[in-house]
Amino acid sequence: MKSSIKTITAALTAARRPQTPPTQTPEVELLTQVQMAQRLGICRRTLHTWVLSGMVPMIKVRGYCRFEPAKVWAALLQHEVQVNLPSAPATPSV
Repeated sequence: MKSSIKTITAALTAARRPQTPPTQTPEVELLTQVQMAQRLGICRRTLHTWVLSGMVPMIKVRGYCRFEPAKVWAALLQHEVQVNLPSAPATPSV
């Protein structure tokens, strides 16, 4: 009788305990500075300057710079500027 009470008590305690799902980190593509610069079509030095100015996010992994392409593109889109060019002058008809 005592063992069945312990079993029931243990089952009730386990049922009350919140079940936490196993944590899985999503796979994220991390690029080196050279790879990210190639994707952007710029030189490595320009990317480095953008990082220093805070324009582009960077992750440090064991002392090495890594870039998450989606976050870099999102950051660059925030700096997008619309340019309104003046219209061409009308040519006089002869």
